Amino acid sequence: MKSITPIICKTVGAAGLGVALYDTWKVSSHFAKAGGENAAAEHYQKVYATTRNINNISYVSNSVQKKTADLRDKNPIPRVWGSIKGRATGVLYTLCNWLPTAGCASLALLAKGWLSKLGAAGVLLCSVYNICHNGFGLGKDNPMT
Repeated sequence: MKSITPIICKTVGAAGLGVALYDTWKVSSHFAKAGGENAAAEHYQKVYATTRNINNISYVSNSVQKKTADLRDKNPIPRVWGSIKGRATGVLYTLCNWLPTAGCASLALLAKGWLSKLGAAGVLLCSVYNICHNGFGLGKDNPMT
């Protein structure tokens, strides 16, 4: 029995950290996609507004303005930058939500003895809280009232 306890603690810690990192990755992917799309839409709006705003009647100036607008429209940097900002926002947002679970899971993985057992118990306690609060709705206000 004494030799199986560290294995159980490490397994619980790995599972808790895996769930936290998986959720962080999925949410940050969603934020990255939305951030890239928003940045590309804002950039396109700026480019489109400048091309529709013709200042003179010169054919050459208007042609140059349209060609540069086409080049600016195909610029991938705003989408990539928006995606990077969105991913960072998603990681920070989600990892802060999973901080107690990730901390307890790290303690269960890295510590030995009673600290490892304490970390595993913390992961299990966080999991039970998550299931009761988000799964069964215990402690939540009723949105219909």
